[in-house]
Amino acid sequence: MNRIATGRLEGGSCFAPVKAASPSSVSWRRFVTAPNLLLTAYLLLAFVGTSPFSYVPPAERQQGSLADRLMVISMLVVALGLIWTRRRAAIDCFRANKLLFLVVGFCLLSTFWSDYPGLTFRRSLAFVFTLAIALGIAASIVSLREFHTILFAVTTGVILLNLLGVALLPGQAIAPDGVQGLYVQKNQAGMVAMIAVIIAATWTMGAESRASIVKGLAATGVALVFLTVTRSKTSMGLTAVSLAFCGLFLLAQRIGPRFALLVPAAAGLLLASGLGLFILSDFDMGRMLGLFLTDTTFTGRDDLWSFAWRTSLERPWFGHGYGAFWDVGEINDPLSRMEPGTWLGDVDKGGLINEAHNGYLELMLVIGVPAMILAVAVIVGGLYVAIQRLVAAPERGDKASFLMIALMLFAQLWHNVTESTLFMRSSPFFILILLLLLTLSCRPDRAVATAN
Repeated sequence: MNRIATGRLEGGSCFAPVKAASPSSVSWRRFVTAPNLLLTAYLLLAFVGTSPFSYVPPAERQQGSLADRLMVISMLVVALGLIWTRRRAAIDCFRANKLLFLVVGFCLLSTFWSDYPGLTFRRSLAFVFTLAIALGIAASIVSLREFHTILFAVTTGVILLNLLGVALLPGQAIAPDGVQGLYVQKNQAGMVAMIAVIIAATWTMGAESRASIVKGLAATGVALVFLTVTRSKTSMGLTAVSLAFCGLFLLAQRIGPRFALLVPAAAGLLLASGLGLFILSDFDMGRMLGLFLTDTTFTGRDDLWSFAWRTSLERPWFGHGYGAFWDVGEINDPLSRMEPGTWLGDVDKGGLINEAHNGYLELMLVIGVPAMILAVAVIVGGLYVAIQRLVAAPERGDKASFLMIALMLFAQLWHNVTESTLFMRSSPFFILILLLLLTLSCRPDRAVATAN
């Protein structure tokens, strides 16, 4: 049976086709569709932006970028058209993600008690628009494998663009502490490289032809090279864990049900080992961490975490307002309250430090503890659904896609221990997570029926 007629485009779009066609008519023009273009623009805006290789001063960050606004509004118009066209799939997606929409809506609602209502309204409204664009894309998805392929192509292209920037603009792309590529600092570059590695590795696992496997391995290797030169420790560690999970998945497929016996045994061994180290360290967590880390302050993050924790307890229920704590101007910089003599008190004010370097503390600061718990529940719930779909998926390509989503959600939870990306409207990582959460609820059969 012709795969195009079933809504699975051979080498083409991952979205619902307009009509059935013969294989000979499948050409590059099938990529030039509104859903495909919207997905590509969504990813490029997240991972490249409108001002790559340039530092945005704090004052401009406070006002926002006009180019970004125009891009988002243009994409929103296309997304609203897709939502209307595939409204039944969009409604299903909304129903399955009510908690996600509730948290984003709460961010917008925080305008009413925000320290800076104008900033909160503008920044949370941009978050709502991003969610709507992601909904339009997710409602149009028919083939997860083809969707995964577009992610693979775009993120690999972004890595190549970064490496090209390193070669052509070394003064801007290389910092003393590591390669930052087209971003403002190395940790963001490492995060993007980690995402590219996970997408490429899992895409390769779902490949069927030898040529596709070679392409996938090459893309994974290139992304790993870029990740290594960024020297981003958090991203490198999470990438290693993610690749280990990929290996375990392949092992599980090979040995079958016997793998289920190994999992609890391995988990028990790890737990016993950790408990033993804790006891040998005289129940001192800092001393135990010192066995593995050369810097137990996490490059000074512990002071920043203490400050964020104390400040969040000033308004624990509703926070200071979404987007209304950092990047609020030099005079209103929250670090101005720190006493001189400490590195936080002496740091340049106005936006040099514009995050808590912990996503959970960050959400406590801006939307409060209850909303932070709901936000974490969204990610944990998505991870649970992704694992369920991974186990139940009959096709190799779909299993690889669900594994990719599960690893991304897992990495998101752990990445926010030292970085702030959780429910952050401008974070490339969470912009992708937003799309993946909605993708988990896509209904290919419903999307095809609506398109027809």
